[in-house]
Amino acid sequence: MLVFLVLVVTIISTPLLVKRGFSFFEEETWEAILLLAQVSLAWNIFRLYEKAVATREEEIKKLEGEYQKREKELLEAFTYLGKINVQISLIKDFMKKIKTPKDRGEMKKYLDDILHMAITISRKDWMTVRIINTENMQTVAEHRANSSKSKENNFKIGNREMMEMARNKDLCSKRNLCVLPSAGSKPYEEKAFLVFEEKKTVDREILDFLKAAVNQCEVIHTLYVLGHGKK
Repeated sequence: MLVFLVLVVTIISTPLLVKRGFSFFEEETWEAILLLAQVSLAWNIFRLYEKAVATREEEIKKLEGEYQKREKELLEAFTYLGKINVQISLIKDFMKKIKTPKDRGEMKKYLDDILHMAITISRKDWMTVRIINTENMQTVAEHRANSSKSKENNFKIGNREMMEMARNKDLCSKRNLCVLPSAGSKPYEEKAFLVFEEKKTVDREILDFLKAAVNQCEVIHTLYVLGHGKK
């Protein structure tokens, strides 16, 4: 703007300078020189304008990129909160079932409800909970559940192998079978194990929910055993 102002003042002053005889050249020469200076200055002003516009456009791109990043983070946050709300709702349903089953049929119904909740939130095809006596490696109880689109699962895995897989940090075998143990601290040796199929790394959030599910299955079985004095 300063250069443009100087240029305008110079252009306006040209006739006055020529008439007063301060020009060392003829009027046409002086006007040609000033015209050349005008074009040169105008070109430089245009270049400065282009540079300023380019800088602003770069800033706009950065702001748009930052906006998209924040928008993505916000959507991920909403998605995470949605998952948490679903988990809280299902955990509340879990808590409602913490009572002694009247009979074996009611216990199986509770286990089936818990497994179907776990299948729904984890989007698995099937799940099996197996109660194992860790002293003699015998199966105390077992219950299976399938999604509506899945057929009956026909996996084969021994109790000893299941316990070894549960000690592994990866929790899964080469056959894509995963075993998740309960975290209960019971005065006797029975323990619950959740079996499901997974072809990739188990998601941390889903894993935490499945841990709650297998623990709940163990609680239901324990309440049934304590309430009836038999398995």
